[in-house]
Amino acid sequence: MFFLNKDNYTIEDLKVLIDLGTEESTYLDYKAAGALDKTDAKKKEISKDVAAFANSDGGIIIYGMEEEGHKPIAFSYIDGNIFTKEWLEQVISSTISKRIKNIKIFPIRNNDKLTESIYVVKIPRSYDAPHMSKDNCYYKRFNFQSVKMEEYEVRDLFNRHNTPNLVIDACDLLLIDTNKK
Repeated sequence: MFFLNKDNYTIEDLKVLIDLGTEESTYLDYKAAGALDKTDAKKKEISKDVAAFANSDGGIIIYGMEEEGHKPIAFSYIDGNIFTKEWLEQVISSTISKRIKNIKIFPIRNNDKLTESIYVVKIPRSYDAPHMSKDNCYYKRFNFQSVKMEEYEVRDLFNRHNTPNLVIDACDLLLIDTNKK
């Protein structure tokens, strides 16, 4: 969970994920460099995965990380000259409807080399859900994957914006000894 709550990311943070063998989850997904491509099929996949996180509880997709058995094993660098942060932002914003607010993309460069880029995409839990992907379907996160939502799940998401966002700010717990008289 340390990784999910950070406000900035470095190559060292990503190395820790590899060293610890941090497994993919409902909140974390690894994608090799080949996941970014200018074909419609790859854009649909990006759309599906990002929308699934927003429709669920939010999370992070790391583009540029090879995985095996749902664990990161190596970097799979992306050429930042071809696939820029702006290109990725444009794909996300143009293929998902309703637009997801507050997505953050962190470009990480190995030794400041643009040709050795990794993108950490931080997707918040969206209160504007549901979000439809480019293939006109709604997705959610389930274990290690993005899966199509059932009709009742989509209907339920239309009410998410009515749900209060509660935070426990401070809490004192007192132990009361009921045995004393």
